[in-house]
Amino acid sequence: MKKLIYGCMSLLLCCSIGILYAQDEKSKEAQKVLEQEKQLSDQVYKEVIIEDFETTTYTEKNISIKVVKDEQSAVSMRTDYPAPVPNSKRYLGVKVFAKSGSVLTIIPAKPLIIDKYCKYINMWVYGKNFSGELSILVKDANGNIKRMVMGKLNFLGWRKLSVPITDEIAQEDKYLAQKRNIEIVKILYNPSTLERLPAWNYFYIDDITAIVREKYIDRQSDEW
Repeated sequence: MKKLIYGCMSLLLCCSIGILYAQDEKSKEAQKVLEQEKQLSDQVYKEVIIEDFETTTYTEKNISIKVVKDEQSAVSMRTDYPAPVPNSKRYLGVKVFAKSGSVLTIIPAKPLIIDKYCKYINMWVYGKNFSGELSILVKDANGNIKRMVMGKLNFLGWRKLSVPITDEIAQEDKYLAQKRNIEIVKILYNPSTLERLPAWNYFYIDDITAIVREKYIDRQSDEW
């Protein structure tokens, strides 16, 4: 009887080990597939610079704010402490004296056009622990404009913010001869202050980049 019990227990133990081994193998295979997909994705997509502020200059003409009793803003090209990216020497400094509900608009000094298929838009931002929100206005290939939130600036130091470009943003070429693109038309900052009175907010912007791939083109003729 004991031999029968021990035999059953051994059989159950072997089955359990076999199931765990099979699950572990499936997990390894799934992880392997994910790694392969990531490698393929990394090979297809690349990061390109849209604006690095090295040769463009921003002045007071590139910013605007709806002035409500003493609100003001300013920009300056800075060189003291650029973002930790290769060859970065110049970046944009922004300050705004405003309160919650105001909107600071930064108009790019040059067209920020993305002519390839874009997966993400990235921006290096130096936060000063203000809880204001940074966003961008993107014009898609159909001319529609969508506001996309980069994030709140409630941190200290340089940070790379990123926003995904969803299918809501039209960007594919419809015809071989008609090249279409998307464009960052404005950068917006919504100050956030606890006080009722305006307060100074500071932040800094360095490289604006995009994760892109070549657009898929239908070169196959169906006339056969």
